[in-house]
Amino acid sequence: MSRTSMLALLLISLCLSCGSGKLAGQNIDPALMAKFNSLSSAEKATLLKSGDFNKGSQTAPVHNKPTAIAPSGELQEEVPEVGSFQERSKFLSELQAMATSIRSDLNRMESELDASADSPDSELLQTIEETRSLLRKIKGLERREIEKRAEEFLQDGLQASKPFGYDLFAGSPSTFAPGNEVPVPPDYGIGPGDVLEIQLFGRLNNAYSLMISREGLIKFPGIGPINVFEKGTDFLSLKNLIKEKIKDQLGDGVQSSISMGSLRSIRIFLLGDVRKPGAFVVSSLSTITNALLVSGGIKEIGSLRNIQLKRQGKVISRLDLYDLLLQGDTSGDVMVLPGDVIFVPTIVRRATLSGAVLRSAQYELLGGETLSDVIALGGGVDSRADVSGIRLERIGPDGQPLVRNLQLKSDSGFPILSGDLISVPSASVRVRNVVSVSGNVERPGVYEWKKGLRISDLIPDMSALLPGTDYSYALIRREHADGSLSVRQFRVIEIFRDSSSPFNIELEARDAIYFFSSSNSEARERLLSPLVKELSKQSSPGDGVPIVSVSGMVHFPGDYPLSKEMRLSDLLNAAGGMLDAAYALSSELTRMKVKEASGAEIDHVLVPSLFRLDANDTNNIFLQPYDSLNVKPIPSWRERELVEILGEVRFPGSYPIKPGESLSQVVLRAGGLTEQAFSGGAVFSRESLKIKEQEQRDRLIAQLESDVANLSIRAESQSEAQQSQTVASSLLARLKSMKSQGRLVLPSDTFSATNKSSIEVRGGDRLLIPRIPYEVSVVGEVQFPTSHLYEKNLNQDDFVKRSGGFTTNADKDRVFVVRANGSVLSKGLTGWFGGGGSGKGMAAGDVIVVPINMEKSRLAENIVNGTQIVYQLAVAAAAVNSF
Repeated sequence: MSRTSMLALLLISLCLSCGSGKLAGQNIDPALMAKFNSLSSAEKATLLKSGDFNKGSQTAPVHNKPTAIAPSGELQEEVPEVGSFQERSKFLSELQAMATSIRSDLNRMESELDASADSPDSELLQTIEETRSLLRKIKGLERREIEKRAEEFLQDGLQASKPFGYDLFAGSPSTFAPGNEVPVPPDYGIGPGDVLEIQLFGRLNNAYSLMISREGLIKFPGIGPINVFEKGTDFLSLKNLIKEKIKDQLGDGVQSSISMGSLRSIRIFLLGDVRKPGAFVVSSLSTITNALLVSGGIKEIGSLRNIQLKRQGKVISRLDLYDLLLQGDTSGDVMVLPGDVIFVPTIVRRATLSGAVLRSAQYELLGGETLSDVIALGGGVDSRADVSGIRLERIGPDGQPLVRNLQLKSDSGFPILSGDLISVPSASVRVRNVVSVSGNVERPGVYEWKKGLRISDLIPDMSALLPGTDYSYALIRREHADGSLSVRQFRVIEIFRDSSSPFNIELEARDAIYFFSSSNSEARERLLSPLVKELSKQSSPGDGVPIVSVSGMVHFPGDYPLSKEMRLSDLLNAAGGMLDAAYALSSELTRMKVKEASGAEIDHVLVPSLFRLDANDTNNIFLQPYDSLNVKPIPSWRERELVEILGEVRFPGSYPIKPGESLSQVVLRAGGLTEQAFSGGAVFSRESLKIKEQEQRDRLIAQLESDVANLSIRAESQSEAQQSQTVASSLLARLKSMKSQGRLVLPSDTFSATNKSSIEVRGGDRLLIPRIPYEVSVVGEVQFPTSHLYEKNLNQDDFVKRSGGFTTNADKDRVFVVRANGSVLSKGLTGWFGGGGSGKGMAAGDVIVVPINMEKSRLAENIVNGTQIVYQLAVAAAAVNSF
């Protein structure tokens, strides 16, 4: 199967394996995650960018082997809504694991890009940018999830400070008024003002709306007045009475349907700790809660659990609103009658419940509640609760605060008093049974820890590591029970050779394993720097910081963690080994000791040899905190330096050089010049000269840019200003496009047999010997710039005439010649270039340069007054074009 097909199949599988709901509550199948980690960096970026991970659902199978924890689901701009605190913590851990994996891929791609700096891959550049964008999204999700968790804790605190239940009265009073369209219950107490709807059918068909009068009568046509209270005060009794009257007076052939029409209003009183005490007119169907809601509700100092309904001076009913709020029980919410008084007394007892419970708040107590009762009022504990560490704060009889630690199981019957503060802590969110792997590995991330887990279980062979991994140096960061950190160093290559090696260390929970690149110093630094800082912060006075350092001729000088029983050989492995220039026969270990009498003392210990250090070698010293090893360079060591000899020599190529070697000696080593060689036109360039030329050119560009900005100020008209800007900008663009050559003009006898003062070569020098030229070139302000066959009897003016002569803009007095060796001949010594007079004869390979006459227009004059750049630019261009 092709990689493209595999990527498509994996994308479909991942889509099906992830749920459509909450992102943090699900996991990717470890087998699919392993496939994902086996893909290339570009394919990973493509998959994460295009994958829709919110379709379908599938349960991940159980695996016995350690499996990487990876986030499931597509990255979204908004943090997904997750349920419990544990889900949030898990989601955050998975985001961090994914960030570690992607960061490792990014480091690898950046290393690949550095290796191909001469011809960067555009597709790789795009993939790196997409991966960086993806990493920024993940970090954004991490920040927002942390903010959500912080906000959750804050809201828990605010919620715990609010008394429970009073938000019931936050709505509009009219919202809770009883509806007149609802059926009237049989026990409804009838009274004056109520309207009866009576429908007769059968032998008679009539409909009547009869209102009960103040005397308690209704006037029924054909029957006469009826006392509605004759058989009782409730609606059912009245209904039976009317049916009897109809049967007696109108006969058996008449049937009836009786219901209540418009209901009367009644006046009641609401007193005590209500927001609006006083008399209220309410519907006759109103209950205690309807009346309370109409009055604006209860004050926060009023009781919700002892609401009293008084009738004729006696308490006939008590309402506990907690029954309604917590259980939906309305049995105590009785209907009120005219003249009833609803009284809300002041709250007597209240306790506060906070922390890992479903409903943090202040709860009213009736008296006699226990710990389990109060937690039940809060909806019980949530899944993050640590029920073995409940904290209770109480004011003792002497007025002093007391603290008790309770366990829900054994102390469920502990009595709770008014004013108690109960806090249920959350269980630790730190995952204990994990180890992490990071750095130069194929599948970085978090793995399950089990007793007996070893390094070889996570990294079974070399295929688990990225190419270019340092097999001689890896670290384990270990957390101890007292909170301290330690570091173990191991050689993974020894584990690959023999799994029973002592380097195959048994891992402990929360160990972090680091693998390093053997070539990328920045990647090593990113992993080591946080660890070195952690170790530095945990040190105590007198103990010494467990850090050692190495400098000099090693691959990665710097600070390193001091591991247990670390030796010099271990430090050299940590630094990537010694360079070729290292003088292993003599190095120096600087050691600091702290003495009570004299303070810090520094000793320099000479190490006679660093060759093949082993455990039995006396030179393989055990290291101590603050030790610093300096590996010296070999005396007079020079890195391999090359000189490039090209063109008309017998054996062109790159040649190593030795100190003091001359250019002519290197040319002889290259077989000498060929018969076609033009030694007078040799082009010799040097890197240091190129750098100097570049610096001068940069200063010149900066000056010209400043002058271009001032051209419009010096111009006499707008059109002249625009022309000046156009010409100057064109010249500036040409100057910026020119490359520094770093050319050194060689004397004409450089390669002659009698020359004994040839230039000494340096690494990076380049010599180009051209073929013998047969032409003379004319450039600049002539009618037809071109090259002409060299004739010995022709002079400068002859060649200019052959090019059609001067143009009207030519500066005839400043014509100059650039020789093939780079030297310049002109009539005077003005400008940057000097030389002899103009009467010398021409030679093959010469270039005649005719500059523009700057004095013929104010436009050119403005530029000349700024920097004299045109003349200088023409000379440089001619010199470049001559070879």
